[in-house]
Amino acid sequence: MQTEPRLPEPEALEFLELLKGAPFSAPYAGEVIDWLIRNSSAQPTVDEADLAPAARAVATLWRYAASGDPGAGEISQRMSDVTHALTLIRDDHYAADPSPRSAHRGAPPVRGRDVRKLCVAVGHSRSLAGPGRAVVIVHHPHDHTVYRPLGALVRSGPPGQSHENLGREVLAILAPHVRLADRRSCEGSGVLVESRREAVTVAWWSPDLASETGLGHAEPWSAGGLRSLCSTLLRSEGMTISQSNGALLVSR
Repeated sequence: MQTEPRLPEPEALEFLELLKGAPFSAPYAGEVIDWLIRNSSAQPTVDEADLAPAARAVATLWRYAASGDPGAGEISQRMSDVTHALTLIRDDHYAADPSPRSAHRGAPPVRGRDVRKLCVAVGHSRSLAGPGRAVVIVHHPHDHTVYRPLGALVRSGPPGQSHENLGREVLAILAPHVRLADRRSCEGSGVLVESRREAVTVAWWSPDLASETGLGHAEPWSAGGLRSLCSTLLRSEGMTISQSNGALLVSR
């Protein structure tokens, strides 16, 4: 049986809201979820008896998701999407920075709650972690948006603003084609984009780099061709690329 951390009641309430708003292909999935939520307090297990109502409902849903009953597989998938969104989106407000190719510009600030809804709608495979708590939502191959926490944008300050802007462009270009690293959770390796004072760097990062290293090089990055792919994608957008210690240095 799949076990999940027990949620505080406010987070459990949002979990249920996000799950009920998720898209389902099975027409009866929503009805199953509503029935499980309504009946979660009727016969709680011994372990769930001391939980608040929303947290008990979430625990009941996880039990059903692991049961193999009708719709359980899709419900489990969507619950995983919701968990991913709650973990990924931690800030209250974000600034949306559309892809350079996107026609949708000048969007107002977005609430973190609404970005979480968008993450659930597109699924965890198309909602990706970027550096500095940024989030990349991939809509289509050439239509994607980088959401950056407003606090992080304020802290970046004027001196590094040009590199911050370039870093967002680099993220938007690479996101549809490569797996991005999530340095915060230390789960899974990927391409890491960092906007530093002196340059924007693109490199490979892994929580256990030694296990992915052969002859002193990160295999997916160098021998696997990811570095070459990233370089080609960025050059095709008119960016200048150089290398330093295996990482790509990006400039205009």
